[in-house]
Amino acid sequence: MSEISARVFANTSSWMVRGIYLACAVFVFLFIASVFLVLDYSVYQANSFGISTERKLVQQQFQHQIDEVVKYQAELSFRDETVKEARGSSFSDSFVQRRIHDWLWSDFGFSWIVFSETGHQTKLAVNNGVAVAPDKADGLLFWIDDLVYEANQSYWAALKPEKDGFRLRMMDSDREQLSAPLPYIHAADMRMVDGRMSIVVVQAVVPKSLFIPKGSEQPIIMITVKPISEKMLASMSQRLAIEDLHVVADEENKNRPDAYTPVGKGFTDGPFLVAWTPNAPGPFIWQSAMPKVAILSLLAALSMGFIAWRFGAVVRALQKSEATNRFLAKHDALTGLANRIAFEESLTAMMEEHPEGPIAVLAVDLDKFKAVNDQHGHAAGDAVLKAVAARFSDRVGDAGLVARLGGDEFMVLIPNANETTIMALAAGLVIDAQVPIVFNEMLLQVGGSAGAALFPRDGHNIRNFVHAADMALYAAKNSGRNRAVLYEGDAIMRPSTAAA
Repeated sequence: MSEISARVFANTSSWMVRGIYLACAVFVFLFIASVFLVLDYSVYQANSFGISTERKLVQQQFQHQIDEVVKYQAELSFRDETVKEARGSSFSDSFVQRRIHDWLWSDFGFSWIVFSETGHQTKLAVNNGVAVAPDKADGLLFWIDDLVYEANQSYWAALKPEKDGFRLRMMDSDREQLSAPLPYIHAADMRMVDGRMSIVVVQAVVPKSLFIPKGSEQPIIMITVKPISEKMLASMSQRLAIEDLHVVADEENKNRPDAYTPVGKGFTDGPFLVAWTPNAPGPFIWQSAMPKVAILSLLAALSMGFIAWRFGAVVRALQKSEATNRFLAKHDALTGLANRIAFEESLTAMMEEHPEGPIAVLAVDLDKFKAVNDQHGHAAGDAVLKAVAARFSDRVGDAGLVARLGGDEFMVLIPNANETTIMALAAGLVIDAQVPIVFNEMLLQVGGSAGAALFPRDGHNIRNFVHAADMALYAAKNSGRNRAVLYEGDAIMRPSTAAA
């Protein structure tokens, strides 16, 4: 080999060695960097999981507080003595002193105790242990009107006719749970009362026997308000092993803390936010993992572990993508409801499985939805569609299938339905569509019309069956909207009694 050739070979080998060193250094650097990135992501996920778990525990704790208030109120509202006092001309001083002042106020700190005839005519109002004029409770009744309505509806729904009267249905007892089998006739929520976040419970006053004589079924509603105190928050913090559980103030709400959760349904002035200092496991994870990371970084052989991790990440991403595609193939991307394909497949399968029926289909359209889009934009329209879809899904539940076919067109599929149940459901969906929707500090108002058809009475195939429901829907719209109509062929279609 000539001198020139040897020099070229040496230089080439040197560059090759340097290239290998550089490649190894880059690989080690990338490996170490990737390990730190993975660890950082794990810490983030661990912190997120911890906060998510604490959030669920806080929500459960507030629900537990509501349940406790319900039980305390039930001690007085499910009592013969209370029924006698409430249905009399006036409450006795002895009852007010013993049961309300000395017990609910002095012992348990209920700030308001109100007895009202269906939530409108106040018979007794006690504020901070002192009986006040009935009209002093008007403001409270105004802000909890939805709870009064809900409790009243639950009361009537729980009444079961018997000879000479009615009996309230009991909740099913469960030997596996420590819960009293009381009638589910209450309504409860978190509300701002007298400047303090409070638990409000509304339920009817009923005798201990749960038997209501004829002529006495019109309920007397009992309303109690239990403020959320600092001591209660501190006690919850201690039970949950978290720190600084507090209600988020208005100025703090602009810069949300790391750990917070809404409490309450939010029908009027909520939902409220409570925040706390999270027990983040990140520092412990870093301290425990760093020695191992240092050792792993020195072992080049573990680079294959990095490749395997990356391969696994790719597989998981592909699996997630495939699952997402499968979901979107049969679900509406905006609302998450079933789409037309899923609806038709479900209806076909149901008709094949139950050729003799009964199967019900509801065609539901939103009224005045286009005006919302035109006046407030498509973002507002999307908010309306998502809110209405959630309400429809909650109302139908496991009883059937809710689908969005496009735009503001919804279809509901219910097996084993008769005229009474399907029209009651249709009326409920119409009411759900009319409840205002909060969007950007505005209340968006739409309506709803529904048409119902029954298989096989109104059609022996999908086309005719669904067409019958559409015809009933058109009849509902043509007869004034905000109502539900049952298809009856060429005869006059019957609107629901709950039509707006």
